[in-house]
Amino acid sequence: MQRPQVTTLGREAYPQFADKVAAFVFALLQARPFQGGNRRVALASIVAFCEVNNRSIDSRVLDEKTAENLLKRASAYRELGIPPENVFSDLREVLRRAIGHP
Repeated sequence: MQRPQVTTLGREAYPQFADKVAAFVFALLQARPFQGGNRRVALASIVAFCEVNNRSIDSRVLDEKTAENLLKRASAYRELGIPPENVFSDLREVLRRAIGHP
């Protein structure tokens, strides 16, 4: 829950809003707090995070198929042998393109 608020040497580790959303969602998927439904909770978290902060999501960028593939990959990166920094980078990039400014 605290990952979006992390600072490094007095600076925000995730300065852009989309970076904060990506950090939160990736931390959630890494932790796997539920027996099932972690990806659904992650998707709902993206929507809620944006709604609470008066941001919109471009559904042309983050459509159902893109979200499904992105969250599957992010939740299974260990099993797939993908470095976490690559997965986070992909997640952050898609969210940067998908989340509009207020």
